[in-house]
Amino acid sequence: MDTCNTSLAAEQENTISERRKLFETQGYVVCRDLVSIDLIDKLISLYKKQIAPSKEPFLRQMTNKFEPNELNEFGYVKQDFLDVHNYEKFPDFSSAVKEVICSNEIQNVLKQLTGKDAFNWMQSLLFDLNRETIPHHDSYYLDTVPGGGSVAVWIALEDINEKAGRFYLIPNSEDAAIHDLPHPLWLGKMQEYFAANQDKVHAPALNKGDAIFWRSRIVHGAFPIVDPSLSRKSLTSHFVPSDSKYGNLFYSKNYLELGTYKGVKMYSATPPNSKEWTIIGDYKVGQ
Repeated sequence: MDTCNTSLAAEQENTISERRKLFETQGYVVCRDLVSIDLIDKLISLYKKQIAPSKEPFLRQMTNKFEPNELNEFGYVKQDFLDVHNYEKFPDFSSAVKEVICSNEIQNVLKQLTGKDAFNWMQSLLFDLNRETIPHHDSYYLDTVPGGGSVAVWIALEDINEKAGRFYLIPNSEDAAIHDLPHPLWLGKMQEYFAANQDKVHAPALNKGDAIFWRSRIVHGAFPIVDPSLSRKSLTSHFVPSDSKYGNLFYSKNYLELGTYKGVKMYSATPPNSKEWTIIGDYKVGQ
């Protein structure tokens, strides 16, 4: 049975109603031992055999470009991997990603936390190393329209050493959802918010199979790497309820539907095997 830690202090099992209440108020929940170790081991094995040594260019979130892997001195891939559920050239690897994200364990927690019956899987990201993500909230980039309804999950694919740079969140930080600022100014506001609320930052110790679910306007990020010899393998996915429109603070987005897997509808911003970054059908909200 999985255990969800929804407080900063206690490591305890909560009822479904307690999980949902705290998810709505605090904005996130930590679920211990949620994901099958066997599913993770299969995914990591395929990653090491097929993806990390590949010469193929992969789509990167940080640059919005297709780029070949760049390894650090310890053999870990520096960049992120965007939409890993949409790798048609590596079907076994993508299937392993789908097995994790579409598992009953992940989907049931999504339903328990939100009261929604079904979700559209809009984006996936895999990390070999910590990207040292600066403080932000997701709604600026991806959310329901109107905003506030998307949910994300971050899954530890190995025991995360603190010196690899832990993932952190700031509870009750939805008041930091600053709208309609140019991106550089908005990021500056996020940095100011983080600096003013460092005493509230929660960076839980996470082990293989643990998962964090959070709401779209919760401020989060990752602490810097202290020891570059340490990897920090993780898998992230973003969902919107199936009865909601998808977009962000500025646009609605009509992403490419990829079909379903175990009843979960899957989408991507880019057609399978594309060599160019493509956003399909963007338009400003209200137009």
